[in-house]
Amino acid sequence: MGSQRNFVIGAFLLLSAWQSAKAQSVTPSPETGVTPSTLVLYRADIVAGKGAAYAQTQAEIVDGYVNAKVPVYWLALQSVTNSPHVLYFDGYDSFAAVEQAGADIAQGLKAHPELTALQQKLEEYVSAPRTMLAFRRDDLGYRLNKIDLAKARFVRVSILQFRPGYEEEFADAVRARARIYETNDIDTPWMIYQVHSGLPLPTFIEFQPMNSLSEIDDALDRNKKSRRVPGEARQLPTQKWMKEAEVSIEIEVYSVSLKMSRLLAQKATAVATPKRPAFAQSARVARRLEPRPVALQWN
Repeated sequence: MGSQRNFVIGAFLLLSAWQSAKAQSVTPSPETGVTPSTLVLYRADIVAGKGAAYAQTQAEIVDGYVNAKVPVYWLALQSVTNSPHVLYFDGYDSFAAVEQAGADIAQGLKAHPELTALQQKLEEYVSAPRTMLAFRRDDLGYRLNKIDLAKARFVRVSILQFRPGYEEEFADAVRARARIYETNDIDTPWMIYQVHSGLPLPTFIEFQPMNSLSEIDDALDRNKKSRRVPGEARQLPTQKWMKEAEVSIEIEVYSVSLKMSRLLAQKATAVATPKRPAFAQSARVARRLEPRPVALQWN
């Protein structure tokens, strides 16, 4: 990570990945217009004792991007569980948009050296940064048209990894869960992304926005009730494959940090429900990728 890259986007590190993914088909999907089709994630682990300094410097960078009018936007997710870190969620309509964002950042840094200085300062508070590129899997999402991350207070993020060769079994499990949710009219949407680069493959990430942490209690209560309903548990496919595939699931809860986010048309006095960021306007889909593995967050 050099001083000329920003945590906002891993575009400079991911241009080679973009070139290989550029040829993937992209089709319009009006049903999924509120979620980005192409996702860049940047995780910044915070050095012990530097959390406040990091947040303050990041807020100054947000102001700097606003004043410099750099057309790049992001959502900052601050860890509630696990070690202190921030996960930056950068969504785009296409791979070409990822490349353009990289060019916009480079131009902004060149014209405003104070931003470069702030980013160098920010890197002093970060250890073990990680950048990932992923694609939305519409066939595995649930009620995507009801997702607006800009209005969420919390986001539950599941990172799931397993041995290659069990993709279809996993897909069946995801779809079975979606059918049960639909049958019972459970309004708990999720979106799933297939990781292209930045983590061992196959890896998949599920995002589940929440208005409050009480929604976790609701999910636990639903699971408890379903276990008491005769026959309902039998609707789920066998989970034997999970053991064979050596499935590893890491689930973390984040709070949405408006102070460290830059949203489209965000005012200085941002409220709990800001306007939609640029990525919320996506109407493009990256799908039918090869290989075709899947992801799931078990409730």
